[in-house]
Amino acid sequence: MWLHVEISSRCNAWCPGCPRNKSGYGLADNLVEQDLDPAILKSTLEKYSVTEVQMCGNLGDPCAAKNIDDHLKIIADSSVVRLQIHTNGSLRKPGWWANLVKQFEHLEQFDVYFALDGLADTHSIYRQGTSYARVIENATAFIDAGGNATWQFIPFKHNEHQIKDCLKLSQDLGFKKFEFLKNARYQKMPDSKHYQTGELLGIQPWSRDKLGDNKFHLNKTPTKVDKQDCMHLQIPSLFLNATGKISPCCYMGNTVQYTDVDIETEFNNNNYRNVCLTNCGK
Repeated sequence: MWLHVEISSRCNAWCPGCPRNKSGYGLADNLVEQDLDPAILKSTLEKYSVTEVQMCGNLGDPCAAKNIDDHLKIIADSSVVRLQIHTNGSLRKPGWWANLVKQFEHLEQFDVYFALDGLADTHSIYRQGTSYARVIENATAFIDAGGNATWQFIPFKHNEHQIKDCLKLSQDLGFKKFEFLKNARYQKMPDSKHYQTGELLGIQPWSRDKLGDNKFHLNKTPTKVDKQDCMHLQIPSLFLNATGKISPCCYMGNTVQYTDVDIETEFNNNNYRNVCLTNCGK
């Protein structure tokens, strides 16, 4: 069983495309900043015999959780054999990142995905409130300790000229992979605002013509999940959000109410694919 868990709805970043804020300026209405109760994570891992965990979420950064160390210890002491952490990477200190490698050296696979959208002069245009230097420092500490790191890059008009430089830097620093994320929340870009002043930023998506991607349509906002794009349709999986609510996938994590009984019935009947397709599209 694969578990996608959001251990916190807190974050230090103000990315304009994130649903936790209003295009970068001010928190979204009704958003409650909180951390997942570690006891709920522990019981979920045991109840569903979870072997793979992805720490990410819809609204927060896992490293912003005040109790992240409690969650990590629970995972380290569990039957989990594969772990992914997705983060903007600007929180915690280098020593903490280096210690993660030792804590999870017993796993079959442990990867951290660092969100780096450009170089020093462009990264924080979208990743507002984060420090490029701190991300590089933390990622380097993790890598130097033997950790497997992925550089995740979202292309925009303001950073697309740096793609090759970022790829080269990622190789020089020892990142194992460079992941290129296209069409990531572009629909909110025209309204992007400065997180401190509310001033319009005018962030624009990347130029597909410049990069030669004729299959990518910037003006088409997805209305459903494509089979090949949704990991929840590939393998049995669950999403656990920071409130402790469980659902078949992260697309439904903050909208569809599920109980343990509902989830258990769907999985016992191997019906999780139908649940996702019914609620998210085909």
